[in-house]
Amino acid sequence: MEFNFQFSNIALYTFLLLAIGLFLMFRLLNWLLPILFFRKGKRKHAWRYISIIEVFVWIGFLIWSVNYLSDNNQLYAFGLFLLLFGFVFWAAWIGLRDYVAGAIFKTNHDLRQNDTVRIGDFSGKIVKFAANKLVLETGSGEIIYLPYGNLFGKAIIKSHPAETILNYTFRFEVPKGSNILEITEKVYADIINLPWSSLKKEPQVKPLTETATGFEMEATVFSMEKEYFSEIEKVIKQRYGVKLDAG
Repeated sequence: MEFNFQFSNIALYTFLLLAIGLFLMFRLLNWLLPILFFRKGKRKHAWRYISIIEVFVWIGFLIWSVNYLSDNNQLYAFGLFLLLFGFVFWAAWIGLRDYVAGAIFKTNHDLRQNDTVRIGDFSGKIVKFAANKLVLETGSGEIIYLPYGNLFGKAIIKSHPAETILNYTFRFEVPKGSNILEITEKVYADIINLPWSSLKKEPQVKPLTETATGFEMEATVFSMEKEYFSEIEKVIKQRYGVKLDAG
């Protein structure tokens, strides 16, 4: 099989001019997007679609170039074919890498939505297992998108939910003559059984000092929401019927 190694300046110049023209056209289009689309939502979608269209246009241009230059110079056509093959392989790897890594990640890690994790320099609550990325929400409300391909080889530390750090301490007084050990156990059991109490961390109940009218005790409780603390305190104080005198 004989190859045509003759060089055609016109064919090469045509190829270069078209390539430069396409490049400038897409750069100009990206520059005009803020003018054409005033709303950020529409502008974001337009950028995304234009990027996808640009990829397919360049692939089509390379395929056309291989056919066009093969009639003028088969060596250049063969070089462009290798370039096209490399580009398609690279694009497929970039596009599919995070999806494949995501399937492996979900299989090998026992994580669930709302788990709090720390991965490298990032930490937050898992809000979504997307197909190609892990979505975290930080304590300040920021959203972090972590591609699965970037998580290989990184230590993933699962911590307790934020609810375990919410605590509240209050004091109450029990009547004189009460069995302090028995009261302590009852208060502990009552707090555990309240629907507002957290099951992640046990409450703490302890006696403090004897007063003129009874015995003062202290309870530290844990809950999912701060609003629940007043409900827990109210139930315990009503159940044991003695309040500290104001002032």
